[in-house]
Amino acid sequence: MSTMPMTGEFIQESVDLHLFWARIMKEHAIFAENSFECKDAPWIQEAENFKCQFEAILYEFICLANGIVSFEVFKSGELFTDKTLIAEQKMTELSCIQINTQLTIDTMHLQPGTGIGMIPIGSGIEEKIAALNEQALACAQAMVVYLQQVYDNVTKACCLFTHNLPAIFHHQIEETKLYIKQIQRIQSCQMVDPTFYRVEMMMFWNKHLMEHAEVIRQLLDPTEEVLIDKANMIIKEFKMLNKQFKDGPQPKANLKQLSRESMAATINIIDFKARITELILACQLKSVISALLGDHVLREAFHYLRILQMPLPEFKGGRG
Repeated sequence: MSTMPMTGEFIQESVDLHLFWARIMKEHAIFAENSFECKDAPWIQEAENFKCQFEAILYEFICLANGIVSFEVFKSGELFTDKTLIAEQKMTELSCIQINTQLTIDTMHLQPGTGIGMIPIGSGIEEKIAALNEQALACAQAMVVYLQQVYDNVTKACCLFTHNLPAIFHHQIEETKLYIKQIQRIQSCQMVDPTFYRVEMMMFWNKHLMEHAEVIRQLLDPTEEVLIDKANMIIKEFKMLNKQFKDGPQPKANLKQLSRESMAATINIIDFKARITELILACQLKSVISALLGDHVLREAFHYLRILQMPLPEFKGGRG
């Protein structure tokens, strides 16, 4: 294995990881909770429980993050946007699902660190973060089981109805598995070749951003023809990028060129998602997309854009 860490020092990497992913996970739980019929109270309650668990994890990492969260992550848009807080408030207003918006306010007020060398070591912080990593890992693993049960009951047993597309649950399962994998890497101090990591993330996020566009297209009112056409253009763009990895993690094109093309496509979908979310908040869009879902997928695109902007050495193949 390479001696180069995946994203940096253990403490900062853990904080950066969970500030993004714990928020994504709790929103997955919110979207599930909001999708069930009233009669399916056990499924609703379990989603509510996951929401609360991930809010608690997010709270713990926010408490630790001041002066530690990396400048790049804090400024990237993946933790919050200028729409996140109002989108959360609107979600609660329309669904009655309670969301701890103070977590968003506290995240917005964090001070990023000035460098890994300035992170306070000792005082039990490493042990506390390692324990929180294990807590998040267990919660994410349980979440995968829950989401898979929902997906199977909807698509195979046909004994459960939700207002979410089945593809949304499958998409969430894959994202949760990625979160699990990244926690396990941190906990085992596993090092990874930074270029292999880039390839891995490109294979994952190019596919998932394409799926975002597909879901948005499906949830738009049929009269929103301009936005549907725009979604189709984005889907086509990411399909072309995904073909580069048809045979696995050895792309057909030069990796730096593919990174540039992926970055351009990602910026394109960021603009699209931001516009969608703004229109929803202004009550100017006919769709069944919540503002929080729009902001959620926007932050995921910002997360991927930051990864694409990381320095890239030449790809030599393998895992380091």
